[in-house]
Amino acid sequence: MNKRIVFPLLILLFLIFVAFFIYYLYRSYMYATTDAVFVQADTLVYASFTKVNGRIVKLYKKEGDEVKEGEVLAELEPEDYRSKVLALSAEIERVRKERESLEKEAERVAGSIPLNADKARLGMSRVLEEMRAVEEEISAIKASLEQAERDRKRYEALFKEGLVSRQSLELVRTQEEELKHRIGALKAKKEALAKERLSLEKDLRLALNEERTVSSLRAKTSALAAQEESLSKQLEELKFYYQNTKLVSPISGIIAKKFRSEGDVVSPGQPVFAIVDPKSFYVLVLLEENKLKGVVKGAPAKVRLDSYPDAEFEGEVEEVLAATAATFALVPRDISAGEFTKLAQRVPVKIRLKKGPMHLLRVGLGGEVEIKRIRQ
Repeated sequence: MNKRIVFPLLILLFLIFVAFFIYYLYRSYMYATTDAVFVQADTLVYASFTKVNGRIVKLYKKEGDEVKEGEVLAELEPEDYRSKVLALSAEIERVRKERESLEKEAERVAGSIPLNADKARLGMSRVLEEMRAVEEEISAIKASLEQAERDRKRYEALFKEGLVSRQSLELVRTQEEELKHRIGALKAKKEALAKERLSLEKDLRLALNEERTVSSLRAKTSALAAQEESLSKQLEELKFYYQNTKLVSPISGIIAKKFRSEGDVVSPGQPVFAIVDPKSFYVLVLLEENKLKGVVKGAPAKVRLDSYPDAEFEGEVEEVLAATAATFALVPRDISAGEFTKLAQRVPVKIRLKKGPMHLLRVGLGGEVEIKRIRQ
């Protein structure tokens, strides 16, 4: 009785073993499998204060939080930069007002120079004409005076001889005196005109000298403009530093790692957060070289992660890399003397996930992969 039970049982076990063996061969022929699986990301960015150092006063995000590009992640103590910005802005405003005031004064003086100079020149021309007229009139009167003097002397001689009356003599003397008075008045007028001419020449020199004043004002204006430009550049730099006291996210993604805490003092370039873009997740498979047959771009793949064994991810081979993993190892194999033990090399295969609970993915997770071979 026992033999009858044992023999069929052995046959059944043999058939099950054969079925499993055939299934194993079929799976090995149709699929490439391995547990050398690592979740990676094309976009993993370290966010840091790139230009300023200081003490962190606020962290707005923690590990696992979603962030958007441009969102504020952390903030340094800004008071020192803020006070410098305010002080420099006030200095720039003072310089600007002084420059504008000097520009208006230069324009006013420059505008008055032609008017004052022309006025002085016209006055000098008029004075010269009047002086010439006075000189001509003096010359004419001098000729009349000489004639009057001769007439007076002749009348005095005739009066002594009793040939003319005293009245006629006095009349001649009066005419001579009038001519002398007229000459004296004209000479006084000439002196007054000469003084006026000196005054107008002085006014002309002053008007022309104001051109130097304008040049001086414009030189000061240019110096203030250069100072204003220099201060403005300093202000832009300070504003840049002030703005950089706030750390903003360079990409949209998830906080993968927080390296600093509030109160820490950081220097430029020291990472504060690591941010990963969930859309850039992929699976890196280190596949043995003897399993590469049929593993080509576009081959479908299924991935299971050790952390979430019940979750299945579907994707496809995006790239079979051109070098083995050992090629770029920190301590590569020395094959110059040959090897007595042959080791199967692993080739990196990049799988882009298309379907599955993507929110569960984290950089560095491991698991298993099953790649369906494509027969060509």
